[in-house]
Amino acid sequence: MSYSMQPNQTIVNSGGAGSHGHYIWSTNPPPHPATMQEMPPFWTLRNQIVVERVPRPPALSPTMQSFPGITFSINGWGGVRVRDILRGTVTVDHSTDTAFADRSWRETTLALEWPGYLPNGSSDASRRRIKTIHRGTNTPITRQDFAIEIAVLIGELSRCARDKPVAHGCEDWAFSQNGVRMSDVYILSAHYYRNVWVPELYVH
Repeated sequence: MSYSMQPNQTIVNSGGAGSHGHYIWSTNPPPHPATMQEMPPFWTLRNQIVVERVPRPPALSPTMQSFPGITFSINGWGGVRVRDILRGTVTVDHSTDTAFADRSWRETTLALEWPGYLPNGSSDASRRRIKTIHRGTNTPITRQDFAIEIAVLIGELSRCARDKPVAHGCEDWAFSQNGVRMSDVYILSAHYYRNVWVPELYVH
């Protein structure tokens, strides 16, 4: 059976790419979620993809942080994909800001606190010490550098935890071909809790 459509029956996506509605949407980003009272359980990216927050225990809420966190956005839109950071295809907003210039640290601890991840003995692929000062130049790392450090740690965890057992009740957050993939993960911000930086991560 064949169908015909009259010109006045053409269906137009008024909010699709290239439309005026999409332009208004993409050029008017909402406030970064890290500035809100609580991180939202879901977040809509600039490309209108909806991502879900990686669960965190109540003690790891931005309202409990020791001082203001570090946000990651592109063109004002909160969220940067791990894969894009690792490939060097994106630059975060205010990329050259020296993230730790006002601290006297030379190193700090970064921990992903990934739900259900079970470290292998003494090896914990979700946590590492990072340098906050560049060797040689003796200059503080930048916001872009910090995003790269977070992305690299997520990549390492993804490789180490892929297809490995997770704690009961966290099966939806397991790294696997049919579960979470590194390309699904977005970094929105990082927050300092007493002695460790924990990033806010969302998954598509």
